[in-house]
Amino acid sequence: MTIPALAPRIAALTTTVVLALALTACHSSADPTASPTESSGAGHTFVENSEPDAVAGCLQPGDSALTLDAPGVPTEAIAYGDGERGVILAHQSGQGPCAWDEFGRELAADGYTVIIPMLTAEPAPLLQAAADWLLDEGVENYALLGASMGGAFVLAAGGGLDPAPTAVIALSPPTEHGEVDALAGIPDIPTPVLIAAAEDDEDFAGAARTLTAAQPDAELLIVPGSAHGIALLGADDAVAAAVRGALAG
Repeated sequence: MTIPALAPRIAALTTTVVLALALTACHSSADPTASPTESSGAGHTFVENSEPDAVAGCLQPGDSALTLDAPGVPTEAIAYGDGERGVILAHQSGQGPCAWDEFGRELAADGYTVIIPMLTAEPAPLLQAAADWLLDEGVENYALLGASMGGAFVLAAGGGLDPAPTAVIALSPPTEHGEVDALAGIPDIPTPVLIAAAEDDEDFAGAARTLTAAQPDAELLIVPGSAHGIALLGADDAVAAAVRGALAG
């Protein structure tokens, strides 16, 4: 996957278009050629469709399958839950939204509205589009949680989103991923930051320390072992507790 160079948040995003049709079964009997349902918010139009390819493997009854245009690059996403608090989950390199499915559904059961986009566009407009969708759904505030490459995405873009997230959490983030520069972005984040990594996970513990040093108010959690990214949540209870605490604010 090629990620375009990270740019400052564009003040007037091109219209964000989302495909969306509320699922009523894993294999909906709805006519896929039927007219899509649309809603709008923050200058974007959101349209829902049944089964975009990137999220078809983990769709369940009642989920929303989305296509975000952010900007000009179709980016699929899955969303579920109906809480007043929102979470945007950003996946690891070589994976997709379904990699977050288990933890995302735990969050939805705990009262969060969760959206998980495919990371195929610039971090700032992509995450802004996801945040705008959450706000359009009635979410009062939201947090960012990314793993590995997704951690670089949330750290690079978290300081330029409107409104600002309540927290930015990165598990095993690199200082940069391609042209996505987490180290340049983290000083601009105005809200609490949590960075976690395993001590023996290649050079990610060192990257976590470097990133934390660039954001004096950031919390750093280094744990034993070599678990990476999303796997940290299941491998270490301290990480799981810290993440849930940061999300709860």
